[in-house]
Amino acid sequence: MNSTRIFSLTTLLLALALAPACSSDDGDSSAPDTSAADAAGGSDATAGSDAGDQDGAGSDTQATADTGPAKTNTLLADGDYFVGIKLSLAGAQLRMKVALTAEGEAGKGGKILTFDLYGLGAADDWVSDAPIASAKDVTVKADGTFSVDLGKVTVPAKSSPTGTPVESNMVVHGTVDSATNSFCGDFSGDIPAFQANLKGTTFKAVPFGKEADPYEVGCKVDKVVYEPIKTCPTLKAGANLIKSAGFDRNVLMVLPDGATATDAKLPVVVVYHGNTGNAAGILASTGWATLHAKETKTPFILIAPDTTALVDGKKPVLDWRYGEKAFDLDNRELVLFDDLLKCVGEQFSVDSKRVYVTGMSAGGMMTTFVTAHRGAKVAASSPFSGGYLHTWPKDATKVPMLVNWGGENDFAYKQNFHTLALNLMKSLDAASWWYASCNHGTGHKIPLDLVKHTWTFLQAHTLGGAPAFDKGLPSDFPSYCSLPTK
Repeated sequence: MNSTRIFSLTTLLLALALAPACSSDDGDSSAPDTSAADAAGGSDATAGSDAGDQDGAGSDTQATADTGPAKTNTLLADGDYFVGIKLSLAGAQLRMKVALTAEGEAGKGGKILTFDLYGLGAADDWVSDAPIASAKDVTVKADGTFSVDLGKVTVPAKSSPTGTPVESNMVVHGTVDSATNSFCGDFSGDIPAFQANLKGTTFKAVPFGKEADPYEVGCKVDKVVYEPIKTCPTLKAGANLIKSAGFDRNVLMVLPDGATATDAKLPVVVVYHGNTGNAAGILASTGWATLHAKETKTPFILIAPDTTALVDGKKPVLDWRYGEKAFDLDNRELVLFDDLLKCVGEQFSVDSKRVYVTGMSAGGMMTTFVTAHRGAKVAASSPFSGGYLHTWPKDATKVPMLVNWGGENDFAYKQNFHTLALNLMKSLDAASWWYASCNHGTGHKIPLDLVKHTWTFLQAHTLGGAPAFDKGLPSDFPSYCSLPTK
């Protein structure tokens, strides 16, 4: 018997001897077990041996060559990762998922072989069907750093805080921490619709299902608690500068006659402007300045702060902090609101039970945010094309609210403010809040005649009092304003 036939017979006997150990779980011993080969990435390699190959030794060599060395990976475990993101724009926080595979060694570097980014909803129960961005063969340096250019990324509506898709150009700059099996870093790129860049946007990724509550959004994010103002600047009619929460803030004040008289307790209206706007613009364009000048029956103090500005070249970028999950002295806008009331109250004759808040667009969102988190100081509010980007707080003090928006055509910066308004009212309904609504149907703007009705609504309420219009709105209100149907 020649050597080739001896080799073939030996191979056959060995295969028969191992057959019981290779039977399938359902008892079908005829089904071959390929799990070991698959795990090594070599299921096709075993097919290289051929009973008809007269060269015996050649078939054995083929199997070894196709299987190849096992992948070494102590760099970053293959699998799904929860990604918490904090945008520089308004501090808005996003949730995403990354599915990745990697190879390499901790401290020596390697590669992220596949990097697939998925949209994730407000809860982990929704994940986009397909990746919204992907990359392959990303080099990880010995110090753990890497960069992934994801190109154009569209965040799905269900992942977006505004409920509307958001397009961005995104580059991920990360650092792998092999010891904790995580990675973190920041982004570069831009959000064209907002003319805003992603500089200052941070993230942290941890194994999916292992994220903390609240989830982490950066390599090292220290909880900041801002000190309330101790010494107020001297305030006057016109432009003022106040240092609040470590930031220099410009504040425009419009004062009525008698603002310093001790016997005239004056209401206060705080007005927030929209994206790329400013304090002077919101007062002039919406009619608040004109209304203030004509109001003699119930004069009031008008306050309009300017947002802090991040700079992309020479372009101002909105930075109201209504998007971040910071709801008290950790939020510089809420601290500014507190500081303004303190300083105005110290220097003018203010009725602290009649403090009102209103604003348009991003200012409307800031209005809603202040209402939700400073209800103990706000008697009533009236957001225009506003909304709330978080789960409505269960412990919020209930404040009468007039919700205004421009109907199905209320779009700005490719965001759907109609959806935001509807979602806000759903939250108010669920929390049993009293509110009225005005769908003026004219898009993303404030009809000038609506401001006087807004003032009627606001001044009718005092802090902690019952809703003034529970039985119905005044007869001169526009027909598009109404109370919810019960």
